[in-house]
Amino acid sequence: MSRCDAVVIQVSGGEVVVELPARAAACGACKDSAACGEGLPGEGGVRRYRLANRIGARVGDHVQLGIADGMLWQASLASYVLPLLMALASAWVGQGWGGDGGAVAGLLLGLACGLWLLRRRELRARRDPAMISLQFPTQEIRFEDMK
Repeated sequence: MSRCDAVVIQVSGGEVVVELPARAAACGACKDSAACGEGLPGEGGVRRYRLANRIGARVGDHVQLGIADGMLWQASLASYVLPLLMALASAWVGQGWGGDGGAVAGLLLGLACGLWLLRRRELRARRDPAMISLQFPTQEIRFEDMK
């Protein structure tokens, strides 16, 4: 499981928003991990993710975001391949039914369906603790003020 450090910046209901630093090493295996950007989404900058708060985290808590092995590969493959295949297949079917106009309509419909399926998969992954988990880096003890 790949892990990275994050900070809780917002808590709402049963969810938290965590913020990852602008640059983080992808795996920490290299001597020069600052030069590595493999496996990181985006071109740098602060990244924020909304996750289920299964650990009772509060604003300002330092947590670790764990991602199951192979999850990034599966997500990137699905993100590019699923909408493309849906668009091409529906364009092919649309071409048979209505010529060029049907192909364009089929392409747009297939792309929309592919993106909708991708969104459903993302929402399901957010709820699955086996795929994405939020943990405290070490056992943390909180002291409450007794008033």
